[in-house]
Amino acid sequence: TCTSSRTPDRMAERAVPPELIEFLAPFSDDVQEIALGLRGRVLAVMPEAHEIVWDATNALSLVYSPSTNWQDGVVHIASYSKRVNLGFNDGASLADPLGILTGTGARIRHISFNAVADVDAEWDDEYLAAALAQAGLDKSMGDGGTTTRVSKGPKRRPG
Repeated sequence: TCTSSRTPDRMAERAVPPELIEFLAPFSDDVQEIALGLRGRVLAVMPEAHEIVWDATNALSLVYSPSTNWQDGVVHIASYSKRVNLGFNDGASLADPLGILTGTGARIRHISFNAVADVDAEWDDEYLAAALAQAGLDKSMGDGGTTTRVSKGPKRRPG
């Protein structure tokens, strides 16, 4: 299932889609706060990014893309039962001066957030801006819209 929306007169800060609140409900308060905090950090750096809210099988994912295609995403946020990952879709080739990116795949690297206080790390914006620049994009990328996707079948969720 996919739905898409755009509010042309939205304010600088984007409202949290009601579907996202619904999809986060099974997670702990800390995971919810981390996910929403990271969402705010991402949107501060790329405010017009198209946001794909994806209730997938293994995680609740938020993808930030210049288009409505999740495959074009620059970064993503994946919520799991005890942590939230901030993923960089081309992180394997992203400069990592602090040595904080983890992962062994061909493209994606991520940073795991286990505590709400970690969301305020000073380096977040620098890494997000570097990911945008690496993709040849700037903060104006996207259409400011939101697409909601729901994968069929059972979900791995807490509880």
